[in-house]
Amino acid sequence: MPLIAIIGAIVVVIMIISLFIGVKNDQCSQPSYSDSTTTEDLKKVPKSVEDFVKSHKEAYILSWKAGGFLPSASIAQTMVENGFNFTNPQGTSLWKAHNMGGVKTSKKEDFPVTLASFGADSVDLTGTKAGTNVGDGTGGGYAWFKDYNAGIVGKAEFMAHQSLYRGAINNTDGKATLMAIAKGGWATDPNYLISLLGAYNAIGQKYQWLDREAIDKHGEKPYQSNQLLDKKNIPNMPTKDETNQGLSEAGCVVNPNPSKEATGTNSAPTLEPPKEYEGKLKLPAPDNKNYVGNNYPFGQCTWGAFNRMAQLGTPIEWFSGNGGNGGFWWQSAQDKGYTVVKGKPQVGWAVSFTGGLAGSDPQYGHIAVVEFVNEDGSFLVSETNVVSPNSGTRSWRVINKATAQQAYFIQGRK
Repeated sequence: MPLIAIIGAIVVVIMIISLFIGVKNDQCSQPSYSDSTTTEDLKKVPKSVEDFVKSHKEAYILSWKAGGFLPSASIAQTMVENGFNFTNPQGTSLWKAHNMGGVKTSKKEDFPVTLASFGADSVDLTGTKAGTNVGDGTGGGYAWFKDYNAGIVGKAEFMAHQSLYRGAINNTDGKATLMAIAKGGWATDPNYLISLLGAYNAIGQKYQWLDREAIDKHGEKPYQSNQLLDKKNIPNMPTKDETNQGLSEAGCVVNPNPSKEATGTNSAPTLEPPKEYEGKLKLPAPDNKNYVGNNYPFGQCTWGAFNRMAQLGTPIEWFSGNGGNGGFWWQSAQDKGYTVVKGKPQVGWAVSFTGGLAGSDPQYGHIAVVEFVNEDGSFLVSETNVVSPNSGTRSWRVINKATAQQAYFIQGRK
């Protein structure tokens, strides 16, 4: 055979082998029920909720198949439960357990798809691992998941295996799904449904495109209780005698006693900056995004102030316990070494109103952000939980000089 023909044949063989390897590698990169490994980089902190959702798109779609739990509703519920907090060591710590909704410990038989998809070590129900004891006094431990993919799918499966939440399963209406969760008693907070619907209006409904993709792929009724995976295909599936018995089947809200900051009537709130401030405001308009580390209850004044300060590039860290209530921010900030000044408003600083000041709740106070300071000492603030409480709606109002002299102003850190 001529040398050129031999070389040509070798090249063809190499190309065929390369093509075969390329196809195999591409197949291996696709998620499947038999894939028991995880490729999620847990050290890479998401920049935003949108960043997180997009990077976990396949898990949300799988959660629809595994438990019939609508992705947009799941996203809204996570916002209420832990605010998509991924890093705050002083937070509820559920982020350490990759627990995306306050899922309590139950039994491994509640997580067949999660175990089959992510491995035998993807779920731990002993209540001993990091993030499984948040100290909320509700009793029982929380489930631990290997990563957020497992946490997303696991929450859907857990919910589908409890009789309390049947109305939420295979429900293609996001708001109706959340109403069923609240009715089933997932949380003890009497305002839980209001918070869920507020989170859905503000964030959840933005991901209805993900619902459509999930439904297109798996149908409108993907979860069937009598069509579970064969246990022989599930790694280390325990027998009935080995499962944890007697534990609560209901999940629980992360923060059962959210802050109840109420704001007052120093001046009437408006949904847009008053007309007299047109052309005067130097700060960028609020983007209404939720920023990483915001562990405050969705829609509260603290939640809104945290996001606004983070957007301005001068964040103020999350404060735990009573120190996280709006009227106590100044004290908590001062203890942490922030610059805190009484009576002197500064543009771009947070303003902490102690209990009763500016019409705030006598017990919890209020927190807002200074947007403009007038020559007479009064100032304009942006704030949440004034208009449509618990909805995350941002509004504006002017605070007079007399009130300003009694308020505390906090400079964020760059």
